[in-house]
Amino acid sequence: EGDGNAFRNKYNLGSHPFILFMGRLNHIKGPDLLLRAFCGAKESLEGYHLVFAGPDSGMSVELQNTAAQFSLQDRVHFVGYLGGEDKVAAYQEAKLLVIPSRQEAMSIVVLEAGISGKPVLITDQCGFNDITTVNGGIVAPASAEGIQKGLIEILEDKGKMHCMGLNLKGYVENNFTW
Repeated sequence: EGDGNAFRNKYNLGSHPFILFMGRLNHIKGPDLLLRAFCGAKESLEGYHLVFAGPDSGMSVELQNTAAQFSLQDRVHFVGYLGGEDKVAAYQEAKLLVIPSRQEAMSIVVLEAGISGKPVLITDQCGFNDITTVNGGIVAPASAEGIQKGLIEILEDKGKMHCMGLNLKGYVENNFTW
């Protein structure tokens, strides 16, 4: 079990709900698509913060500059690589996990989010469209616009998000725990 309050304090997240990206900050993983989507939807997503958890693979400065251009540096957090309790706490505290990949064979991160009972928004390049079949999240086009629409759609209904998280958890437990 991760300690949510300790995690929030360590990374200055306060009590804000946040969207989580877990992975390397590189082009294929699409953190720039997610950030552009978040910037484009910043009014609709008022109150939400965005947390990028993962090692920098050459995009960190570009992402920080984009956040600053949109005056969102207070709502966008770069926490670096997370492991152990911090990683568990990040999943537990997040409202939503987004996997904005331009290309991905099979995302382990989806399974980690599922076990934590969190809904996911993934791109249609993640090879995991089962999540829509089990109603565990949303599959969006791998573009800033597609991800932006998906974010607004999934975050507007808190009750539905909770159900999606439970659906994904059940699916992962039944199919991927061995």
